[in-house]
Amino acid sequence: MKMLAALAALASLVLVPVPSAGADDPWLPTAGPVFNNPMGGVKARTTVIRQVHAAIRHTPPGATIRIATYNIDRRDTARLLLRAHRRGVNVQIVVNDNIVGRVIRDLRSRLGHDRRAGSFLHICTASCRSGSPAGNLHLKVYSFSRTGAAPSVLISSSSNLGYGAAAGQWNDAFTVVGDDALFDAWTTVFQQLVRDRVANPRHLEYRGEVVGVDFQRLRGAERRRVLLRGKGTGDPQLKRLRRVGCATAGGFGDGQGHTVVRVNMYAWYAGRGEALARELASMRAEGCDIAVVGSVVSGSVVRILQRAGIPVRIADWDWGEKLSTAGDDIVFGSRCYSHLKYVTVDGTFRGAAGRVVWTGSENWSPPGRSSDEVTFEIRDPAVVAAYDAQWQRMYGSDRITHAPGVRPRSRPCA
Repeated sequence: MKMLAALAALASLVLVPVPSAGADDPWLPTAGPVFNNPMGGVKARTTVIRQVHAAIRHTPPGATIRIATYNIDRRDTARLLLRAHRRGVNVQIVVNDNIVGRVIRDLRSRLGHDRRAGSFLHICTASCRSGSPAGNLHLKVYSFSRTGAAPSVLISSSSNLGYGAAAGQWNDAFTVVGDDALFDAWTTVFQQLVRDRVANPRHLEYRGEVVGVDFQRLRGAERRRVLLRGKGTGDPQLKRLRRVGCATAGGFGDGQGHTVVRVNMYAWYAGRGEALARELASMRAEGCDIAVVGSVVSGSVVRILQRAGIPVRIADWDWGEKLSTAGDDIVFGSRCYSHLKYVTVDGTFRGAAGRVVWTGSENWSPPGRSSDEVTFEIRDPAVVAAYDAQWQRMYGSDRITHAPGVRPRSRPCA
């Protein structure tokens, strides 16, 4: 493991953008979390994508936009990126090779594919940094060396730059502004993605006072153990859960000494998913107050959770034929669902009482361990409260979540 940075910017730099001296454009991005609502109007549906679009519009000539995402199919996003390129912005994009549609092909033809140039679009092989055909480039990070009056802007999201992400998915985006050390760490990872070959170390880590970030992929025998049997201590999600203490101090948790854990997870299945569910069951037995919202959650995972007394609600609707994730087949599945991947803890974590959320691109399923992924760990009460409020909106609404075991054909994301 390699530590890219030991100290972070103060909380004010994470959540309150500070204008750069001499900036011509006074615009500042909104730092912190935002969530879209696919059941709402245009503004509610496009909350996440508008965050990215605004940053693209305000990127000045000479600055650099770096995008790493699973897919881009929005024509409006492509137009903004090409306008930025024409006004002198370096536009550098890395995408996954599963879905290479018209928008990606057009961007590649206009930006070029020379990775030594200022602008380019590179189609990665599998997970870019693994050197094997397994896994995907699955993180969704949109960064700007400068946008408006703000330097070092990084947006990490559960959302790809696709129309479906706004029309049929619940997603989040978390924006950090002015944290140069974090931005440098991300730039190192991006350069590895661009090289598109085996990268070592396999796990790059940034730890700050408020924000910590893990860029991970698994390798070799460790990856096979986790994918095939759900075992192995190398699973960072399992490690995080094991650092939750179920007894906590007054002023935290449920007010009766119990840590509160809330999970909102898109894909959760197979051996790895079952191992994570068993860990939550063990935590429930130790006194943690745990409840779950999921989407693609296997029956075996649901049974493990429910047998432990953990309430589960499912956010998937409008089951029918749809394009597969790889983009090359028609499958039967949910066309309106939660795509979020986060956990909040109110209580004891890493040996201290506090409040934390971890969020990013990684699902609790086998592909999450063979792909290039990112997880943000944020210790800010206001941020945690925002994620908890989103969880409660979904868990407490019969229009958004339902009991496990049914496949609603209705479409709330109409």
